[in-house]
Amino acid sequence: MKIKEAIAALCKVLVGIRGRDGAAIAVNISPEMFRKAKFNRNEVTTEFWKLLHWLLKLVNEDKPSEVLELADQIKYVKAVVCYYGYGFMDFYQLPMDGSLGSRDLILAFSWLLQRIHLLEQLLNLHRLQVEDVASLCMCKQTLSFRPMEGSDLQESSHPVEMDVRYLQSLHGKLRFRRRNLYSAQQERCSALYKIHLYTKGCSSSQSFDHLSATEARLIQDHQQCTEFVQLLEHENIQLEAYLEWKRLEPIYWQWMESVLSAKLQDTQEVLNLNFTAVTAPSFNRRENCKEPDAFRKTNKLYAELLKLQSEIQDRRLVKNERIKEQERSMGDHLGWHEAVFLTCNLEQKLAAVQARMSQERRRHGQVRLALRINSTLTPSRSKPPTAQQHISSVSLTATEMISQLEAEAILLKKELQELQQLSKEALGEILEHLDGVICIPPTPR
Repeated sequence: MKIKEAIAALCKVLVGIRGRDGAAIAVNISPEMFRKAKFNRNEVTTEFWKLLHWLLKLVNEDKPSEVLELADQIKYVKAVVCYYGYGFMDFYQLPMDGSLGSRDLILAFSWLLQRIHLLEQLLNLHRLQVEDVASLCMCKQTLSFRPMEGSDLQESSHPVEMDVRYLQSLHGKLRFRRRNLYSAQQERCSALYKIHLYTKGCSSSQSFDHLSATEARLIQDHQQCTEFVQLLEHENIQLEAYLEWKRLEPIYWQWMESVLSAKLQDTQEVLNLNFTAVTAPSFNRRENCKEPDAFRKTNKLYAELLKLQSEIQDRRLVKNERIKEQERSMGDHLGWHEAVFLTCNLEQKLAAVQARMSQERRRHGQVRLALRINSTLTPSRSKPPTAQQHISSVSLTATEMISQLEAEAILLKKELQELQQLSKEALGEILEHLDGVICIPPTPR
């Protein structure tokens, strides 16, 4: 009964998950479904494929309303689970018609719960937000050209010579849309500034003394306020179900140990059966069995990975021996105090690098927009800082963000000039082998 209560709590969380359009999953999720999957019943395999497809779509693309065939859903689930690093090969060998493998599916589902924190991501991505937020990303990204699905470039295996006029047309469209997006963003920032300025002092919050755009709209329209309260009640029910699941979660993982043991036992029985059934002539027919290319490449890469790991381990041992010898020699020549000084200096540098890296990692994701007037004033030392002063001390102001973006723009311009110079040199080398061709560089704008 305990395990039934734990699975029922998990099912309650899954049933309450909604997409952006408010639609729920069209699968009857129940503890009986998990019980049948433990014994590898085939009648619940399709439901588990649909469940995984729904959840992974919500986490990655937020487009669960697409109607796809079961084979396409299975292909998508296998690709996403492989991207996350699931290593059980039996899962990828399941048939594309969804007729077998319910136990493998529940193992993969439980692995996702623990590996990527699936429930936490869903609750965080689809929670109601009252405050004004903006996306902030200071990570360096390397963009690569990838043809769109269904285009002529993707279907052709040979290099395609594209017309320059077509590229110019695409560049013009992208520049026009970028300008439209920039103007819309400016209008949004202007509207948010007016809302924050005109509603200053209206909020009862200790951290922010103005209303957000959502709060102002809810105050203006009572119908939207009623709908928002209903959504809050639904989210509250979701959080209560999640708390109940967290209370019973250890029981679920104890039950999953029995599921894994049953899987390993069946696998061992199949291996023993195949070992006793194999005869000498059957080895000659092995060449007729074609292993999929993906699995063959995966096995090859896995063997190479093991080889590299062993080489790295050997080199690490040799390096550790050399470091110990150098430490002994340093202890003899420099003395104990010099060695301690060098160690402390190295630790300080490592701590500074880690702090800088953690600071860079924090500047990614969504940040809350808030109006701060006279935020440069330093608080008095005699009084303890208030909540608003504490938030101002750890927040990122628009001036700091603009200075960082300007510094990033300078680096990008320098990188662009270097790439242009390399392209110019490469073009000059090509022109040396051409006779009777004159190239006129474009006029700078």
